Amino acid sequence: MSFSLRVTAISLVLALGLSGCTASWAPQVNPVPYYTYYPASLAVVTAAAEKALLQAGMHFTGAKQISPTAVEVHGYDAEGNAVLINLTSKGAAVTKFSARIGLYGHLQEVQQIEHWMGRYVGQAISQR
Repeated sequence: MSFSLRVTAISLVLALGLSGCTASWAPQVNPVPYYTYYPASLAVVTAAAEKALLQAGMHFTGAKQISPTAVEVHGYDAEGNAVLINLTSKGAAVTKFSARIGLYGHLQEVQQIEHWMGRYVGQAISQR
């Protein structure tokens, strides 16, 4: 491969990378962890996370108590990407949810989990 051909190929890749061609890729990437606050205890949100993973078509592999105020929920998606949900109690009735799937985050899948989390947390709150 000649030098001018290499320069042309690199220029083409850079031009595509800087153009609107990345628009179809960028919304799928979640470089910053996605998070939400729920008005419920850590126990309620942890139970909702397990149900939400299953409802979103993912597999729940377990939950690990990291500290009295933090739980990690683990699983994997249909493509085999690791799912990590961090739940942190911010008070008696406030829990922070943050999630990441795989290396890049998979924003749409994380939002699916968050959607189902909201439903299950809402159901638990309404039953009290």
